[in-house]
Amino acid sequence: MITRHDGIAIAIVHNKNPARNNYIFPHLDQLADALAHTCPVTRLEAWAQPDVRPHGTRMALIRDAIYAQLQREWARYCLHDVKSSWRAIRVFIKNSRQKYLPAGDQAKRWMRNSHIETIVTDKHIRLWQQFLDTDKLYLLVFEDDAVFKDNSVQGVLSLEARLVSQAPSRPVYIDLAGGCALPDLAIDTLLAEQDEHFRRYRKPVTNTACVYMLNRATVELFVTHLVRQPWLRLLSIDWLMNKLFMLSDLRDDQALCLHADPSIFQHGSTTGHYVTWQA
Repeated sequence: MITRHDGIAIAIVHNKNPARNNYIFPHLDQLADALAHTCPVTRLEAWAQPDVRPHGTRMALIRDAIYAQLQREWARYCLHDVKSSWRAIRVFIKNSRQKYLPAGDQAKRWMRNSHIETIVTDKHIRLWQQFLDTDKLYLLVFEDDAVFKDNSVQGVLSLEARLVSQAPSRPVYIDLAGGCALPDLAIDTLLAEQDEHFRRYRKPVTNTACVYMLNRATVELFVTHLVRQPWLRLLSIDWLMNKLFMLSDLRDDQALCLHADPSIFQHGSTTGHYVTWQA
């Protein structure tokens, strides 16, 4: 088991939604009680946020451009073919004209969602910073649309036992709730091995940020990059983590990247338990 001086911080990103919180908080209490038998547990949360005010066209377009470039970087990272720069620019200009001249329903919906994405990212970053002020080794992050399975608590306990042999200095990222179908992520090029519980990847890659676990070494890497390149805060949280991993250039056994398969939790916004804010 994780030793007594290590421990786990259980963190929750939410916006005080009564229906979601009335479900998730009692389940987090049960998980914390179960983990407390083997290691110290700390609870963290991030909920405060500004009113949702859609981004203007300029900011939405800037974020579109950032994502277009990230798609190319991601293709290289995952060992896929990359389209020519000229072709990528032409496609981006064409799509932007159709989207913003004039700004139709798609653009207006994106400007709203663009602002919400940055709010959610800010909450995750605040949790990372809160975590570094604790003495815990692992950070287990939940978004408020996470759904527990009957065996979720046992799944986390089994994972805890699996991590006992990990060196604290080795970065760890573990996806626990999925969200996107693994074939749709197109990351099989990085798959190293698979057992009955997890897929291990040669380089760290994310799915969604519904439920994930990091260790202190990973969070320290993330915060270091964010201080040096604060513009990264403009990214959605899943893209942010992928970008931070790309910047860290972690390969093979330098980091442990696991994706639970089958997932230990469900991503409620993709399973129909909740309506996604992107609707």
